Amino acid sequence: MRPRPRPATSVAVVVAGRGGSYRYSACSPTQSWAGTVAAEGAESALLDAIKRVRAQADAERLRIVVQLPRRSALWALREEIPVLMPGVFLERPTLADEPLMTAAREGLVPARTAAPPASVTVATDGSVRGRVTGFGWLASSGEYGLLGFRHDTKQIGSKVVLVAELRAIAKAVEYFRGREITILSDCRPAIAMVRRWLDGDFVLPEGYTVVRRNGRTPGLVAAQRMIHAERDRIHPVWVKAHTGEPLNEGADALARLASRFARGDSGLSGDEYRRRAADLATTFAAAFNRRTA
Repeated sequence: MRPRPRPATSVAVVVAGRGGSYRYSACSPTQSWAGTVAAEGAESALLDAIKRVRAQADAERLRIVVQLPRRSALWALREEIPVLMPGVFLERPTLADEPLMTAAREGLVPARTAAPPASVTVATDGSVRGRVTGFGWLASSGEYGLLGFRHDTKQIGSKVVLVAELRAIAKAVEYFRGREITILSDCRPAIAMVRRWLDGDFVLPEGYTVVRRNGRTPGLVAAQRMIHAERDRIHPVWVKAHTGEPLNEGADALARLASRFARGDSGLSGDEYRRRAADLATTFAAAFNRRTA
């Protein structure tokens, strides 16, 4: 008689974040996990979080419960997940799972509400390769973000490098909203424009249009408003490029990684891309903190 498989342990998993950096929290009846992952979207972040939980869980069989839209691609992949991660099963939470879901959600709260350091230093950079733009930001705390995409000069104008730098600055400010933030950039025009935004002068790079077919507010228009609203906390500083300043070098490396990956000539898989970004951020942030210790 074949032995019956052990019952699966239920684990609730939630993620939160944007801009390539996500936080996750997971809870089983006997264990809990939390951390950050670099991912292109929430679904990829969720898969990465599940992989980490599986590697650290005491149980061999895991029933992963997640709240996702019915049209989420992960439901279509549900039958493949046990093949990719043996012993892991993806399900929607039931009423009995609500205590675990609540505990998992509460696991995200300390990252949001714990008293942060009084200030943070963030370097930003952009990278343009033909029709592809990449940008990255790296904080002294080790947090980071990056994104690569195809740009349209009919919408953003010809000052593509400036737009990339401003988008990196905007993402960093958004991530650390409410914190005192010193922004290091080797792009003089970007620093000059941010200073004008801080003063309430709502200007845009030459040729940047303010109308989008989808009706959404253009990114830099939203950035202007946000940066002006945070004006008492933002301190833009120009730094000379490629002089060995760790955060600046790290942001440059992240931006180049993002543009290469978006262009498709990096030779990296999605997982390798995210691991490379995390390694770069860890290495350069550590170098910055050693220098300033």
